[in-house]
Parts: sequence; C-alpha cells; structure tokens
Amino acid sequence: TLKFHPDARIPEKAYDKDFCYDVYAVSEEEIAPNVWRYGLGLGFQIERGTELYDEIVKTRYDESLKRVIPYGVQPRFIDFSASPLNLSIDFRPRSSVWKTGMVLSNCEGTIDEGYINETSAVFYHVMSNMPRYRVGDKIGQIKIGITFPIEFKEVEEFAETDRGMRGYGSSGQ
Repeated sequence: TLKFHPDARIPEKAYDKDFCYDVYAVSEEEIAPNVWRYGLGLGFQIERGTELYDEIVKTRYDESLKRVIPYGVQPRFIDFSASPLNLSIDFRPRSSVWKTGMVLSNCEGTIDEGYINETSAVFYHVMSNMPRYRVGDKIGQIKIGITFPIEFKEVEEFAETDRGMRGYGSSGQ
C-alpha cells in the first residue's frame, strides 16, 4: 500500500473475523450534479509469492486448520508467483450505505492487479434528504478477488438441465 495523501489510513478490520478491510475518504469532489468522487489517498500493489500462503496457513491458523482439514491431510502451498490466477482488490460499499442515500456507481469496483495509481470511488447521491459521505468517513470495504482462467467455447445448443430455459422466478417462489 502506498500513501498518496498524508491523511490516508491503511485499510483495517473492525473485528478479527471480518471478511473485508475498511477504507476511508481523504477527499471528495462533486464531478456532476449529485455524483461524488471520494479519494482513498492510497494505491495498492499485489505481491505474488509462496510466502503469503505459508504465513497465513502455517503460522496464524495452524490450530483452526486442524478442525477443518481431516487428520493426516497437509495443506498444499500455492505458488502465486507462477499461478495463472488473476488477482484483484475488490471494492464494495459498506453495509450501512443505505443510511446515506448513496449508491456506488458500479455496484462493486475492481482494482486490477496491474493498476498502481491512487484509488477512488464514485457514488451517486440519490436521496438528497439523507446525509452523504464526508472526508474522514468510512466509505467502503476491500477484499482480495481471485479469477480462475477459463476458456469460453461457442456451442450450437445447451445441454439439458432441470431448470432449462426458465428465467427469473423459475422456482415459483
């Protein structure tokens, strides 16, 4: 993580078992009527290697893994440095965003592995009678995203499934 702004805060979890890390606004700019860009003042760079998995599994979670992994099975190391997996940092609004009348412009943002500039988020302020985010507010959460490489193949028709071509509400519930 690189700080682009002196007031930027390194992402943090409120509780140890939280899934995402909280991020805070260091700047705000109305870029169109009721459209606000909030700067985080941070840039991120994903470091690939085997030590990440080794540190997480072997030192921090040894005891908890013994409850999850069957006796006699050893966790395998993942070499992210040579992995074809695509990594990202995913940005999402915080769960209490409903209190602000704001909507993240793209619902969830993706910071691709190769992007190393300052990170920002754009929100629409759709409920003008509700407060919007201000500098210093927690505005979102980030997590690591992983995409497996896939190959798309064009076919003439789909194989049959129980659901078939029925769309929304197909279960009748």
